[in-house]
Amino acid sequence: AQFFSNELVKVCQILARKGKRVIIAGLDMTFDGNPFGPIPELLAIADFIKKLKALCAGCGAPAHFSFRITESKEKIVVGAKKDYEARCRKCYQYPENYPK
Repeated sequence: AQFFSNELVKVCQILARKGKRVIIAGLDMTFDGNPFGPIPELLAIADFIKKLKALCAGCGAPAHFSFRITESKEKIVVGAKKDYEARCRKCYQYPENYPK
């Protein structure tokens, strides 16, 4: 869901009001720790939230971050194992623009 526009929020609300069960999956943060697309708004209106975690590539602890291991400066780089690693807070290397 992170790649959709904020119109997704409106569509989900309409479907939910019609009694439909709406299931959304997506990353809540970008690689640099910023909110990702419509996910923050969807989290705010969700009836239930199940947050899944990967295992940290550094230490094996529960991972909360997607760490980009490529040099690309693009905001969105669709990739997999060669582009990103799951990292825990301890192993995550914060980007320069991340709030301290």
